[in-house]
Amino acid sequence: MTMKMKVKIRENHQTADPASREPADVAHGFAGRRKNLTLRSSPKEYFVAFLVVVFVVAACYPAAPLVGYQAVGLIFLMVISLLSLILGRGAVFFAALLSSAVWNFFFIPPVFNFHIHRVHDIISLIANLMVGLVGATLITRIRKSRLDLLRSRERLRSLNTFLESLNNAVSIKDVVRRTRERFQQHFNADIVIFLMEKNGSTLAHRPFGNPLLYGEETYSQAALRFAGSGTASSGFYQLKDPRGVFGVIGIRYDHDRAPDGETLSLVRGFVAQVTSALEREISVDLAKVREISQESEKLFSTILNSVSHELRTPIAIISAAVSNLQDPLTSEQPEARRQVTGELESAAKRLNFLVENILDMSRIESGRMKLNLRLCDPEDLVGMALRVLETELAQHPPEVLLDGDLQPVRVDISLLVQALVNVIHNAAVYTPAGTAVTIRIIAVSPTRIAITVCDRGPGVPEPTLAKLFDKFYRVPGSRSGGTGLGLTISKAVVEAHHGTIRAVNQPEGGLAITFELPSEDVVAQAEQDLRPDDHTR
Repeated sequence: MTMKMKVKIRENHQTADPASREPADVAHGFAGRRKNLTLRSSPKEYFVAFLVVVFVVAACYPAAPLVGYQAVGLIFLMVISLLSLILGRGAVFFAALLSSAVWNFFFIPPVFNFHIHRVHDIISLIANLMVGLVGATLITRIRKSRLDLLRSRERLRSLNTFLESLNNAVSIKDVVRRTRERFQQHFNADIVIFLMEKNGSTLAHRPFGNPLLYGEETYSQAALRFAGSGTASSGFYQLKDPRGVFGVIGIRYDHDRAPDGETLSLVRGFVAQVTSALEREISVDLAKVREISQESEKLFSTILNSVSHELRTPIAIISAAVSNLQDPLTSEQPEARRQVTGELESAAKRLNFLVENILDMSRIESGRMKLNLRLCDPEDLVGMALRVLETELAQHPPEVLLDGDLQPVRVDISLLVQALVNVIHNAAVYTPAGTAVTIRIIAVSPTRIAITVCDRGPGVPEPTLAKLFDKFYRVPGSRSGGTGLGLTISKAVVEAHHGTIRAVNQPEGGLAITFELPSEDVVAQAEQDLRPDDHTR
């Protein structure tokens, strides 16, 4: 009896809900799963299966009379099971069919033909064939499940590595840079990202990523995807957070090869991670903008309050003095006129001092202040500053102490005098009436001098020492008045001369502010403009 058998194998595929995915993605995903389930065998595997069956026939044929053809059938069955562990499913099926055929031809009586006379031999042959096919199918499925697990683990590892990389990003540009690196590494692809306008609902023209991918056609496709038109099959994916779509990422693969379904699934995972990272960075940027806005409003209020308070006093004095001068009684009394004109002069000096500080700070911030360096003795600098503050120091007799061999310094005289004026004026304000303001000039080294201004006031809390030179900073609980710019300007001027300035509380009480200056011409860039970074924090 000639045996003719036909085997039909049907595979069931489980797919995700198509409604939750875009049509192109569904097609790619389904095709990818079918391809992975097939586990196609190469021609080499078919040849290996053929050789193994031939070897088993050659080895068992001489021993068949001793062990019986039934044992030979079991040997074929074991060989098929072993081949399932190393070959693809097609090659295993081929080996199962071939082994059943040669077992029938060479071992089942009558031999050398395909006729079978006994029913139990027919049943044995069919059973061996079915067991071989079913076993091969099951083992192949186990192998496929193992491969799927390995692929899933590799995907998770890739996603985790990508997530760790994005978590270390510090800006939107950094997120884009890391994204480009990972897409080139995993997908041989490059990306371009368009984000929504900050103050609108349209897509900005500014691209992030590879600028070579940018063009009007690229932007048009991205804009369509941003508006909800088009599909991900065009290579553009929406970047969406709970508030809506905030951008689009475009992906271009090398040689424009469309990825398979499994790769697309990993791409979507990467896009989800990029979306989260960009959403985080955008939120951080918005928070910084809000913080800067709040600080700007606070700073504007502080400046307005300080300047208006400082301007109000001299203006009031000038107004009162003008009224007194217009009084006929005052004009007839020389002593009264001298007193009124003295008040006018004092108010004008205070007003000029305030305006000079504001203008100096403006020049420093804009970087337009230049140094006009000239040689000057340190004691002369201090003397000029004391003459400017003669009125303010009337109740605080200054003590000037000189120590060491003082060499001339090369400085911008007007700027450094202004810096000294600010520091000494600050000391006079916080020193009790009748106590002296001490100024020490010391030669720290043959090439450096130090000028220290000491008061007898209460000092400042230690935590606030580092903030004394910040713009508009005022020590909590200090007396009203002042703009908070004097020490900031002094610091900027001293550092422009390649010097240093510091403030410390004295053990006996009071605050000491010291700045050191080079006593020789060591300012290498004397004519260079001041930069804002040199004096701002």
